[in-house]
Amino acid sequence: MVSCKAISRLKVWEPVALVLLVMGVWECGLGWAQLFGIAHSRHALYPATGTFYNPGPFCGFLAMILPAALQYIISPRQRLIHWVALAYFITAVAIMPVLMGRTGWIAAVAGCLVAAAGCGKIRRPRRWMLPAIAVASAAGVGVMLYLKPASALGRLLLWRIGVDALMEHPLTGVGWHHVAGALGQAQEAYFHYRPYSVFAGVAGSPDYAFNEFLQIGIAFGIPSMLLFAAAIALAAVAAWRGQAFGIAGGLTAFATVCLASYPLQFPEFIAAAGLMMIGAVTVVPCRCLQINVGVCMLLLSFSVWVCLCRVNDAEHNETWNRMRYMCGTRLDKRVINELDSLYATTASYGCSARFLFDYGKALRGSGLYEKSTVILRRGVEVSSDPMFLNLIGRNYQDLGRPDSAEHYYLRAIDRLPGRMYPYYLLATLYADPVAGDPDRFGCVYKKAMTLEPKVMSPAIRDMRRELDALRDSVRSHRRERAAEGR
Repeated sequence: MVSCKAISRLKVWEPVALVLLVMGVWECGLGWAQLFGIAHSRHALYPATGTFYNPGPFCGFLAMILPAALQYIISPRQRLIHWVALAYFITAVAIMPVLMGRTGWIAAVAGCLVAAAGCGKIRRPRRWMLPAIAVASAAGVGVMLYLKPASALGRLLLWRIGVDALMEHPLTGVGWHHVAGALGQAQEAYFHYRPYSVFAGVAGSPDYAFNEFLQIGIAFGIPSMLLFAAAIALAAVAAWRGQAFGIAGGLTAFATVCLASYPLQFPEFIAAAGLMMIGAVTVVPCRCLQINVGVCMLLLSFSVWVCLCRVNDAEHNETWNRMRYMCGTRLDKRVINELDSLYATTASYGCSARFLFDYGKALRGSGLYEKSTVILRRGVEVSSDPMFLNLIGRNYQDLGRPDSAEHYYLRAIDRLPGRMYPYYLLATLYADPVAGDPDRFGCVYKKAMTLEPKVMSPAIRDMRRELDALRDSVRSHRRERAAEGR
């Protein structure tokens, strides 16, 4: 039996903080190396991403560790952890403005405020300080909206449809790999009734809810969402009471990133959050050491399991990237059997949307429309991309089932009202001289020609030229029919 005081004297959370800081220094070093061209960025459009593929999560990860660094910088003891914290703080704060991660900036400020308040560097707020903080927060939000207004509107749309998706299965959820499909269906329903919404111009094909609390709720239900939020809150409170103010601030920063990003998609975030919660548990008052050790082992096991799941998903995507050449030509029986085997082995935990799209498209190219439709329908369940719906519609059109083709083209339009391609497909369906509808073609033609795409690409110009040719053909066919009627 070991007393609580003995445990607190051990300060087990300090080695945990040191591990976090070393992780942060490594990420900062890699980021700076990418900026100077010494290392390659993981995204062609951004100069620095760390071990991530986007600077947004990279910035959020750096922000998550900043409060732990701040506590040991404030600490008067000149130990190794103090100098590691100082090195990390300087390099992280210097690179974060380059990353343009608004969520990371807000998380860094929130977490560091918590750490500074715990260390006694912020006095009790006077009467004028609360209004000042409110004004400063409003100004900060205004600046963030000014920097990327379209992105901000896109987040609002995602949260709106995320709530709709959550309410579809509030208790059980849809499963982790089906969140994107649920978001796509919710977005489709939203624009079906609001086609001229202000969000129509910023809508995309979301893979994440950009809010991990919503993401967990959609995947596993509201009880799991509340449990996740409660675990973070309890760990932060425990760290605060145990004077681990850096960890309390780090968990605050992590919760802030979870509100407007997708950190749980990355093993780095999961490992860091798990370590912080373990550090918080070690300072919780308890009657025996066995309880603390048991909870820490449970947290460690759960974190490792979730990390392995994320790594496994990434490995399957990489495996398919190496095998995509198989879908580049007309499929033969041997290749189809091999792809069916891959589909069967991955279907139990969630097939990659990219694999399902490539396989369904290749089956369509080989004339196997029925089988292609089965695979593409599976893709609709795990992806929000309307191209799955477009290809299903084309399969039905080639099978001579125009009503079913129309249904899927209209769904694709509802899912992303700003895309030209489904309008083009629907117009070609209505322009068919046998099963088409000239009046409906005219309506779709007007919508397609007045649509304002985000980027005017050569493909859109080609589709508009083809629609002009179809319009002339439909008019000619009408005149011929009228002449025959006379």
